[in-house]
Amino acid sequence: MTMPWIKRSTTVLVLCGLVAAACSSGGSGGGDVTASSNGKPSGTLRLFSYSDGFDPEYMATFYEEYPDIDLQTASFGSNDEAIAKLQAGFQADVINSCVDESTLEMVKRGLYAPLDVSRLENWDQIWPSMKALPGVQVDGQTYLVPVDAGTAGIMYNADVVTTAPDSWLDLFDPQWTGRASMEDVSVTAIDIGALATGITDPLAMTPDQLEQVKEFLIEHRDQFRTFWKGDPDVKAQFKSGEIVISSGYPGTAKSLRKEGVNVQFAVAQEGQMLWTCGYGISPDAQNLDAAYALLNWYTTLPPQIYASTNWNYITSNMGIMDAVPKSVIENAGLDTFGQATNAIPASPPDDRSAWVAAWTEVKAS
Repeated sequence: MTMPWIKRSTTVLVLCGLVAAACSSGGSGGGDVTASSNGKPSGTLRLFSYSDGFDPEYMATFYEEYPDIDLQTASFGSNDEAIAKLQAGFQADVINSCVDESTLEMVKRGLYAPLDVSRLENWDQIWPSMKALPGVQVDGQTYLVPVDAGTAGIMYNADVVTTAPDSWLDLFDPQWTGRASMEDVSVTAIDIGALATGITDPLAMTPDQLEQVKEFLIEHRDQFRTFWKGDPDVKAQFKSGEIVISSGYPGTAKSLRKEGVNVQFAVAQEGQMLWTCGYGISPDAQNLDAAYALLNWYTTLPPQIYASTNWNYITSNMGIMDAVPKSVIENAGLDTFGQATNAIPASPPDDRSAWVAAWTEVKAS
């Protein structure tokens, strides 16, 4: 399978150097790598990520620091989609994934290579709780560098939905039939269905309970105009007025408000799902020097500050606490990280394949 890569120009000013270990030519992998006169990584680097992972403003300092890296990007709408494409032969060097969806599964399927922690410059600054998440470290080896985290809840157009929702059941309110949406991620959708039907611990569901949740979602299939894939998708639906309520994230709602759509965010009383995403390196990576440079950049403070300030993300470098104003810490939830009383860990279920199959049936119904 092939996908067109989106090339970005990187001909901008160099700001600062990279440590010698990450700049060495050893381990560059034999791909499209060329010599760089400034001693920094260069050549082609292929990134497969959610679209926010290569947002132009977010990545500005990467392009400044590494003008000789030709970053080629492709996006996916869910980790289910990413796994399918990678297993079908799609090639990438650095891959984005979330522990709630499939990081552990990607490790088990050999889609991530073990990382050389000695090349991870900011590893000691990562929140210990993020390092302990499923798939980040497996059998004593590290596979994923956590970068950002946050909470999932309900987004709604406050000009239409005038009473703020406070329950996942509000997504299924008949008055929003055909005007509601949900993220097209199996773990997220099944979690929402479980919580809406009174199952308080979705990850511990029995097969019978999973069947119950599947039937509930099929019964309410017409409630949803669409199942969205990625921020651009759900933002376009709110802007066009196609939808007025959806599962989603505070950063997306904030972005929509900046663009003139009065979308607010609310936490569901049954539980808020806490997610964490990051980046790993493919076993087939062709440019390891550039790959480690990108992983290291993601955990430096400039992009972490951008993500916390503009997207309300909880970010992984503990130095963020001293790098942003108190208002940013509060908006992103950094001050209560891991202390939410109704938090549902967005981790993969033991029988993830059954959840994926159930969600596939719901979408096809």
